Amino acid sequence: MFRHENYLLVTAVHVDNSFDELRIELLQQFAVGRSPARQQIRRSLQDLERCAIRAVTRERIGFRLSYVEVVEGSERHLRELLASGGTVLGYVYPHTPLELFLAHGITPSLVRTNQSVQGGFEASLQTFSCSLTRNLFSQRSSGALPPFSGLLFPTNTCDSLHNVADIWRHRFPEDKLFRLTYPAARFDEGSVQFLAEELRILSESLEETYGRALANDDLLAAVSLVNDFRNAAQTLYSCRVVDPCLVSYSELARMVREFLIVPNASTIDQISKSASAASRILGERGQLSLVKSLQKGLLTGALSHIKITVESKSPRILVTGGMIEPQAIASLFRGSTKSDNEVVVLDLLSLGFKTAFTPPVILKDDPFVAMSRSILGAPSEPTQEGLPGRLEFLRLLLSKLSVDGLVVCEQSFCDPDQFEAPSLAKVASDLDVPAVRLPMDPELSDRARLEGRIQSFLETLEGGQR
Repeated sequence: MFRHENYLLVTAVHVDNSFDELRIELLQQFAVGRSPARQQIRRSLQDLERCAIRAVTRERIGFRLSYVEVVEGSERHLRELLASGGTVLGYVYPHTPLELFLAHGITPSLVRTNQSVQGGFEASLQTFSCSLTRNLFSQRSSGALPPFSGLLFPTNTCDSLHNVADIWRHRFPEDKLFRLTYPAARFDEGSVQFLAEELRILSESLEETYGRALANDDLLAAVSLVNDFRNAAQTLYSCRVVDPCLVSYSELARMVREFLIVPNASTIDQISKSASAASRILGERGQLSLVKSLQKGLLTGALSHIKITVESKSPRILVTGGMIEPQAIASLFRGSTKSDNEVVVLDLLSLGFKTAFTPPVILKDDPFVAMSRSILGAPSEPTQEGLPGRLEFLRLLLSKLSVDGLVVCEQSFCDPDQFEAPSLAKVASDLDVPAVRLPMDPELSDRARLEGRIQSFLETLEGGQR
């Protein structure tokens, strides 16, 4: 958005990277001054700017896309890359060194769940396997998984992810599998050095398998690319906390998804433009410093100095959980309410907030140590130690960000999610914030029930029954 002396120029970036421009004439001479009448006109013009952004965003930037359409759109770039013969390595755990793969000339692509794939795991996987690993394994069994050049599985995270890699190697010996072992502890120097050595071993394995050495210039470019993504996504996340009307949660989730599937500068440009437009609007309201302080606080966990006070007609919802698809959450809320822009103000999901708010890689001496510090500095997962810290962070968010309700998502048959969910709900209860737990599978097989529970929860909040 560009504000001229006499008009407002709004640029809408489409999903296909084309754009339209909307010019809104402004009666600027009546929008200045301090008289009550002029101040009212100025506020009206500011409302006009806000509504124009929302209207253009809703109609032209995928606001009406269904979950399936969003998935198909984000997968298109991956199919094109694979068809062109590119080396694409799939990974299943969000805290993966994207910079390392890119520096080796390999495109890392997050292996996502597939709603249309069911079955195919019963004869192989253990009964305790979670719905996520069942879906991933079923994709491979049914031939629905993209033809990746290799797959990276995490070790020392949870039993399901660890064991599915062992079974995968046995059932599909033709697949190239790599492993990355994460330390049990996250907050000491020994953990940093341990993961750094694991990254070094992984780098050597990639070079041996694909014949592509790690070059310093390529690493610098890769680090810059991923850092740019994180900074832009963090800014947009922070702007939405202050005013979730600026860009829909669906759109934010779509852009983050596209980057994780095929990291590229084009997607970063989309996120950056949205973040810049949102920042510009908030800057005109005198709220930009709040956004910057909030971004830093969300990144470091230091939120004691932050306090957001808003008046909203819609409830402000915080969504938390593990490896749940943000796009699935957006689609469920859209099925339950017409105002998903204003309802979900923040998620703490592994594939959303926790990926975006990973600290930047700062290259100094040893690049593997730098990548290790970045990974271990990301918000911790239910599969990792640190529950007290996660609960305290949630307590700060609920008390500082004007949150009206908490939605706790649980991956079906996921022990870490289900062990942690009661503690998360109790934090909300202690603060008198209503909460609802949503057990769900990647296929959204009980979508009607989920939408019904969300709708009932929102109606309770809107009815002032807090």
